Amino acid sequence: MNTDYAYEDSPQPIGYHATISAPHMHAHVLEDLLPPLMQASKKDPTKPLKLLDVGCGSGYLTAVFGRMLGLVKGRGKVFGIDVIPELVAMSRNNIQEEDGDLFDSKTVEVMIGDGWKGYPDGAPYTVIHVGAAAATFPKALLNQLQLGGVMVIPVGPDGGIQHLYRVERVGDRGEIVGESNDSSKGFVEDDYEIQKLLGVRYVPLVRT
Repeated sequence: MNTDYAYEDSPQPIGYHATISAPHMHAHVLEDLLPPLMQASKKDPTKPLKLLDVGCGSGYLTAVFGRMLGLVKGRGKVFGIDVIPELVAMSRNNIQEEDGDLFDSKTVEVMIGDGWKGYPDGAPYTVIHVGAAAATFPKALLNQLQLGGVMVIPVGPDGGIQHLYRVERVGDRGEIVGESNDSSKGFVEDDYEIQKLLGVRYVPLVRT
C-alpha cells in the first residue's frame, strides 16, 4: 500500500487484488445506513443492532461501523468478513492498533467468510454493507436481513456497468435466517424493495 496517496479521494490498492473504496463512497454508505440503524433503535430500544460488513478489507470501515453503532445505541455488534485470509489478518491488526477497545468490548468481530454466503451465525442483521460488486443480488445475504433491514450493495459485472443499490426488506414471506429458521420458506423476491442509487466501479465479490 502506497501511503503517499492515503488522503486522495479515490480507491487505493491494499494488496491481494483488493482496494479500499474512495472516502466519498464510505461517506455515502454511512449516510445510507445510519437512518435504518436509528429507526431500528427507536422501534425497539432493547434489541441490539447488528451489522454485517462484507469485504472488511483493511478494517477501516468496519471500525467506523463499530463507532457508529456506539453513537446510535451504545451497544451492538459488527461482523466483518472477507474471503481473503491475509485481509482478515490486516483488518485485525489495523483495528487492534487504533481501535482495540472495539475488540475488547466485543463490538467488532472479523473473520474469514464468503461474501456470497454472508454470516448466518450472526443473522438476522439490521443492516448489511457489501464492499465489492456482485454479479447479481446474493439471495443468501438478502435472507439474512431482518424485517425492515437495509442492505447497500454494488451490483454489476466486473469491468462493466455497475450501480450501488439500496435494498430494504419489507416482507417476511421468505426465510429470515436466524429468526424463522425455516429454510423451506426459501427466497421471496417480493419481500424486498430495491432502489438504484448511483453508478460505481468496484472490484468483484469473490466466490469460494
